[in-house]
Amino acid sequence: MKTINSNQKVAIFCGSMFGSKKEYKDLAIKVTEYLSKNDYDIVYGGGENGLMGVVANTAIKNKAHVTGIIPEFLDNRETIHKKIDKIFITKTMEQRKKKFLSISDSFIALPGGGGTIEEIGLVLSALQLGVIKNKKFLIFNYKNYWSDIIKQYQKVVNNGFAYKSFNNLFIVCSSLKELKKNF
Repeated sequence: MKTINSNQKVAIFCGSMFGSKKEYKDLAIKVTEYLSKNDYDIVYGGGENGLMGVVANTAIKNKAHVTGIIPEFLDNRETIHKKIDKIFITKTMEQRKKKFLSISDSFIALPGGGGTIEEIGLVLSALQLGVIKNKKFLIFNYKNYWSDIIKQYQKVVNNGFAYKSFNNLFIVCSSLKELKKNF
């Protein structure tokens, strides 16, 4: 059964692996369930593996519209999810990033690896430079997972490499309760 597109698309960035703690999977499920039940469409990395697969499967189970964006060459590594509503297959990572920025209305970073770190930088740079405007970005700092990156961004501001308003480009939350205040 196809789902209805709500026109409120939240990109969820997270690992293509499960990580070392079952809690990461539980968090991905809770966040995706909440968003799905509150009529948000889910945009994610397009794969079946790891937390990304958990996000997609949870959204499907909760009847949310799911859009995946994946470069063709990652199909061998992450396996393109065949049961989602829409898939954009790009030739390059650069095309994938541009697609995330253009079709998503807001962004959430859950625990993840190097790709998720890159996506955090992508969204913050795009917001700072005005490439995208008026789009919410929430860094879910579950059990201080992203604390070092958040501190580094504060250091950038404190040392004059970004305007003080840079800190207003993203929201940090550490619990589902805090996420619910923003979505």
